[in-house]
Amino acid sequence: MPHLLVFGGVRRYLELGNCFTGRGHEFSMYTPLGADSTWLPFRGAVRRLDSLGQYEHDVLLCGSPELLDHIDRGPAKVRIFYHQLEGVEGEKQIMRSGKYRIMVNSSGLARRVRKRYGITPLEEGIGGVNPDLFHPIERGDRGTLRVICYGRTSKPRKGTRLVIQAVRSLRRKGYAIELDLFDTLNPGAPDPRIGFDPGLPFRFYLDLPQERMAAMYGAADVFVSAEHRAGWSNTAAEAAACGLPVVCTRSGTEDFALNGVTALVVPARIPFFIASAVERLYRNRELGRTLGAAARERVLDFTWDKVCARMERVFLELVGA
Repeated sequence: MPHLLVFGGVRRYLELGNCFTGRGHEFSMYTPLGADSTWLPFRGAVRRLDSLGQYEHDVLLCGSPELLDHIDRGPAKVRIFYHQLEGVEGEKQIMRSGKYRIMVNSSGLARRVRKRYGITPLEEGIGGVNPDLFHPIERGDRGTLRVICYGRTSKPRKGTRLVIQAVRSLRRKGYAIELDLFDTLNPGAPDPRIGFDPGLPFRFYLDLPQERMAAMYGAADVFVSAEHRAGWSNTAAEAAACGLPVVCTRSGTEDFALNGVTALVVPARIPFFIASAVERLYRNRELGRTLGAAARERVLDFTWDKVCARMERVFLELVGA
């Protein structure tokens, strides 16, 4: 891994590492500095990347293209590229190199790998959510509808600005609607709240500890994701685990978001479609409760424990154990 900070898909490896160590396996993280995680407890070993050659491994797993040369040199029975984001740098070369088994974290990426490269990927890595951290909080009925979304406006593919436009349009139509956003401050990055004005009442959560995330989701009524090129949408899965109705694109959500059953899936990343789905939930609160309960039930098929169990089986097969 490049680091063990709170961004860049690191949660996946920390959570899976804890599950693997809980099952009696050895799980080590290699980073350039060898610095441990400070935001999510990790029960495995953390080592400097330059020490990789000193240890024997059954499986070396990497999702960061810039670090694959280390995987190439590291001693291992099996090398796996964990494909987590559509169109990563060097994707074509990685897929066609023949050096790695390809694992994916979503059905959407599995389809892309099969169609573009003629490769049957390992789908045991699909999913991931922690139901101990993300769980329903009792919410009372209220007139105002609070919409929550990921607040990373600096990454257009996250779709935050599209959600803001959609919610603002509903506000202008007279709906009692407000916006919650959340983000984590990366090292050296400016505070995203400075100068931020979405044009409607809002709250912006920044750097919440993990044990307060469920309460954050629970303070809202609807979660909206307008992602593009996502693998597995952690935030949408977390909201679903908290029992929130989810409005989303297909990107990163199709494994648990079934339109009209567990979510409202919009046909395109366009504020009009997002606003229409949110308006539907505004008018029909019972639909929101039904979708939220069904989303929670569905996403529990993708807990980290269940993902780890599936990965464990395929890893043991690959190494001939």
